[in-house]
Amino acid sequence: MTEADVAAHAFVKPLLVRFKHCDPAGIVFYPRYFEMMNDLVEDWCAEGLGLSFGEMHLRDGMGVPTANIECRFSAPSFLGETLSRSLEVSRLGRSSMTLRIRFAGANDETRLQATLVLVWVAKGEGGRPAPIAVPDAQRKAIVRFAAPDSVIEGVS
Repeated sequence: MTEADVAAHAFVKPLLVRFKHCDPAGIVFYPRYFEMMNDLVEDWCAEGLGLSFGEMHLRDGMGVPTANIECRFSAPSFLGETLSRSLEVSRLGRSSMTLRIRFAGANDETRLQATLVLVWVAKGEGGRPAPIAVPDAQRKAIVRFAAPDSVIEGVS
């Protein structure tokens, strides 16, 4: 999957690798990639789906916690580099969605590929999160980011 392959449907956002992301050797410390992925999801929700985490969590009492994550690190990233981060939807169900994330460096070199399963939740009994149907406005927006090989529940 190259940048050209995802340009038509993916949410793409660059990221400068900063000192805070790196170990003493100037290489991105792997747990920081998980923070970078969450930042990408947060930006996608705000910019792509029209619902910021602040609105989602504080105003609406909802969230999209990660139920599963699989990640492959292909090559190191270094302090000062700019990474192209892309997010596309590979599956959309009633209350969950599967996202494919890719980070690429110079010359479109893959640095990381990940698959995330997020579940839409709202406060249920006793304040515990409980799965809910993806809100209609966000469902319509999510479909715009569907990969060509995606599975969208409720669409024939």
